Amino acid sequence: MDFLSVNDWITPTNPYAALFFGLLFTILAGGIVWIDTRKLKTLLIVLLTGRIVSIVGVLVLQDVGFY
Repeated sequence: MDFLSVNDWITPTNPYAALFFGLLFTILAGGIVWIDTRKLKTLLIVLLTGRIVSIVGVLVLQDVGFY
């Protein structure tokens, strides 16, 4: 995991770190939703939404030249 640095969880320095932490936080949010609701449909909605937001966010940041 050479693409990670110490402060990447605050402001990712490359798109791979952004995707990694985006998906990590998505899984964390999914776990919290699962514990709270115990509904598979709600869990899947959270996981899908988190993945889409992470991927689109990285693509937009790459387009504007952040990475």
